Order: sequence, then C-alpha cells, then structure tokens
Amino acid sequence: MKKSLIALAVFGAFSGAAMAQGSNVQLYGIIDMGLTHFTGISNGAGGTTSSTGLSSGVDNASRIGIKGSEDLGNGLSTIFDVETGYCAAGLSQGATTTGSGEQTYCTGGGFMQRQAWVGLKGDFGTVTAGRQYVPAFLNEANADPFGYGMTGQSANLSLTLNTRSPFDLLLLRWNQDVQYSTPNLSGFTGHVAYSFAPFSGGTVPTATTPDVTRAMALDGGYANGPVAVSLDYTQIKNLATIASTATATQGDLKFWQATGTYDFGVAKLGAAYEHVTQDSVPGNAQSWFLGVTVPVGAGAVLASYGQNKNTMVYSSNATAKQYAVGYTYALSKQTTLYATYAHISNDSNTAYTVGDSTDGFSGVAGQSASGTTVGIDVMF
Repeated sequence: MKKSLIALAVFGAFSGAAMAQGSNVQLYGIIDMGLTHFTGISNGAGGTTSSTGLSSGVDNASRIGIKGSEDLGNGLSTIFDVETGYCAAGLSQGATTTGSGEQTYCTGGGFMQRQAWVGLKGDFGTVTAGRQYVPAFLNEANADPFGYGMTGQSANLSLTLNTRSPFDLLLLRWNQDVQYSTPNLSGFTGHVAYSFAPFSGGTVPTATTPDVTRAMALDGGYANGPVAVSLDYTQIKNLATIASTATATQGDLKFWQATGTYDFGVAKLGAAYEHVTQDSVPGNAQSWFLGVTVPVGAGAVLASYGQNKNTMVYSSNATAKQYAVGYTYALSKQTTLYATYAHISNDSNTAYTVGDSTDGFSGVAGQSASGTTVGIDVMF
C-alpha cells in the first residue's frame, strides 16, 4: 500500500511538472523588511505616541503568488494569477493588524486574497474575473515616485486607498470583479470593470437584498515614449455614507482621477489628481500630488509633495499636506535597498498619519505625523 502511495505521489509530481511546463506556470514572490519609526500616532487618549520596529512589507507587501498561461491556439490563451500575503517579520505594527485576516496574512485580507483571478486573452483584448486590482489604483501606483510604497507613498493622503482618515474610500481591490482590457492600439488602452459585490466577502448578493453595493469603472490611458497619461471614472452604487457628521444613508459615490508621467531622461515627473462626491453628502474630497524620480547611477532619488482636502466631513480646516524624500539603490535586478522620510501636517480637523505598504495608524486631529524607514526588498 505504501509503495502504491509513493508511486502515485511520484507520478503526480512528474505529471504536475509536465502540466506546469505546458501551461507556463510561474512561482514568484517578494520578501520585504524594513526598520521603521513613526510619530504622530494616536495613543487612544487624545494624545500622540510613536512606534519603532521591524516591519514586513514596507516598500512592497511581502507575498507569494502563482501565475501562468496556456496557449489554446489561434491567438487565444488562458491566464490566471493567485497571490497571498505573508508576515515575514511576524505581525505588522499598525492599526491594520486588528483584523484577523491582516494578523494572519498581513496584506490582502486572507489566503490568496491579494489577487485571485482567471481570464482569456486574445486579439480582442483580455477578459478576467475574480478578486482584482482596481484600475485607479494601478494608475496612481504608476505615477507615484514611491510606487505606492515606503513611508513616502501617495496612499497616505490619496483617495484611492486611505484607511487612516474620517473618509475611508477603498479603491484597491474589488471582489466579484469582471474586467475587460482592450488591445494596445498605438499606445492607447481602455479598461472596463464591474463588481457585483466590491467590499463583501464570498457571499453572492441575492435579488431580495435591498440596496446592494455595486461598482464600475471606465478607464483609458495612453503610453508612448516618454509620456504616459490616464483618465478614470469610478462609481460605487448604494455605498453607505462614511462621513462622520452625516447619517448612514445610502448614496452613489463618484470618483474622477487623472494621472500622468513624463520621462526627461535625467528626471521623471509624476502627478495625480482625484476628486470624489457622494449623493446625500455635501462638499467633496480632493487629493493631488507632484513627484520626481532622479536616476543616480544604480540608484534613484525620490521626492513628492501632495495635499488632501475633504469638505465632505468638515466645512473648514480640513486640509492635510505631505512632503516626502527617499533613495533607492539596486544591488541587482532582484534586490533593492531603500531609505525614505515623510512628514504630514494636519489642519485642526484632519488626522492623517504616515504609513507604508503594510503599516497603517490612527492619528490625532491637528497633530503632525512622520515616518522614517530603511530596508531591503528582494523579488524572486
């Protein structure tokens, strides 16, 4: 019996390897570790405190994934990607560790929940379905000199992902999401995304469920030579209002975004602007940033400045400002060293704090916050 089981195991291993070769399956991942120091964090009693420690996933969240494709002939292929986060240093420091999913996997919210999708690719474009990144997040990550990571990340103040403010808009990943991307047409590409339940877990909404939250996005971009630009419109239907001064009514949220980069060779400029309104809520939320990347040998100097103004929660004194500087150095194609510093100044009604790709904290209104890190990022 044992010999039979061993034979079956060996056969399964060889057949699995053959299938992997035929379908071009790839195992990949990132391990990222950084020493971090954050100030301006709420101590839970109206004051501030600081945090110093070793964090997993400062520049890029630590992860392991499996992706692949299979050629079906006639220009058609299947594609897939499943990816899970893990905590290389144990648990992250920030407030995001309070959720059981974050404690277990650091980022993504659960096993294989950073990404989990399958699709078809051909001359018509690409269709994918599953848990996927939202186009607006990818646009901003491409424009951000810090690549949506390290303490200088635009996410500290932007509207595409900010869980550390009174207005909590999550435009990072959607569940139950179907996306279509056009072929590249002389530099132009288009994307359409529709989610049946962007924020809920595995539950499929029933027809009797009132005011089901749905989401859709229309996105277009152009990239050719030194220039890349994008324009995005995202709408989330029947989203409960999040503004702390408003009643919890249902309303449609409307999000506009424009991003762009221009590479001069000696320096690459990046910028983004975002604007949000919601039914039944007066005012709006806006965020923007300007950034630059300057290559220096095998490294690069990074810098950015951005603002967030939110009158959906407060009518005045609701602006936060961030400046950030950093340096990255490529030891190889796989290994990068980094060091960054960011500082946020808050108006009397805003309470933003500095975080990184994994860590996030609650702040105190009117108090400034900062974050410093040095670390290493290894891709495999």
